[in-house]
Amino acid sequence: MVRVIFFVVFLQLAGPVVAANQSTDKAEMLPQGSELINLNGRSLHIRKLGKPEISEPYLLLLSGPTDNWHSDTGWWALAQNVLAEDHLTIAIDRAGHAWSESIAEPSYHQFGQDLASFIRRQQSPVILVAFASSNLSLHTLINDQEAAPFIQGAVLIDPDVLTDHSIKHYTTETEKYRQGWKGIEEFILSGKYDENMQRKIDDERAHLKSIIPAAFASYMDWNYYSAIEAIRNTREYQVEKFREVTHYREDLLEAKRNPLPTNLPLVIIDSDFETGYLPKIEDELIKASIVQWRDEGRDWFFELAQRSKCGAYWPLESQEHLIMMEQPELIARAVEKLLQCE
Repeated sequence: MVRVIFFVVFLQLAGPVVAANQSTDKAEMLPQGSELINLNGRSLHIRKLGKPEISEPYLLLLSGPTDNWHSDTGWWALAQNVLAEDHLTIAIDRAGHAWSESIAEPSYHQFGQDLASFIRRQQSPVILVAFASSNLSLHTLINDQEAAPFIQGAVLIDPDVLTDHSIKHYTTETEKYRQGWKGIEEFILSGKYDENMQRKIDDERAHLKSIIPAAFASYMDWNYYSAIEAIRNTREYQVEKFREVTHYREDLLEAKRNPLPTNLPLVIIDSDFETGYLPKIEDELIKASIVQWRDEGRDWFFELAQRSKCGAYWPLESQEHLIMMEQPELIARAVEKLLQCE
């Protein structure tokens, strides 16, 4: 999730209106490997790549947000191709993201219920690979008595930290979004957010180009990522993205009330991306909050791994959050680690 506590006052972002796509017919043209499935009475987007004939567990790839709150399968446009060389992989988008249908009250808790339905339908062993806040859905999913037996492990990449301080740190910003929701929605739909939206999307692409290693450049599916960008660059998507954020505090609290079971094999990959924020921040209170959240996270992740019957905690020196783009081979190693658990 976005961890720096900056409340964006949307009305201060007003500027020249840049034309944006106002709607996208999500079923009109899906990228290769993508399909829409009917789940719990609505359509969700999945992207299936790899080797269906392999008898090992398939990999279910979950996305979470980065600094701009974009939280879709675009973040798997490289690593899914790496993982698909040896596994069947399925990347899935939450309601309102990418080509998945929007719902009135999107949340990670609700998506956990969708995942349970999906896993029950597949009737096959699965390993979940969850980036950032998407670990919250796992806390809901694992409590489904019919789906849980199929889950053979999880790779968590920079998951959300469920301590009191960290939850407060995360939600200082998002609670302001919730309280000011009507004004935010009107601001976005008016077009006043368009220029800022386009800048963020352009910056994300430039950042990805700067971090993808030459050895993995051929795995990056820029066509797929561009298709995702086209959806991100719509007012409707931006509204849905922030709408989900207004439920974030309840998602965190719900996950904390339902801890992961100790019999779930885990590999936790912990980058040092929090430290990368510190030089950009002048407010000493915010700096202290980030440091405490980072340090609590290290202890909390280590404890989770220690409690797991087959757990591992892998701290990284890298200050890059998108490990899927920077070090996809590390995720492949984490999956292999879980496959060796008995």
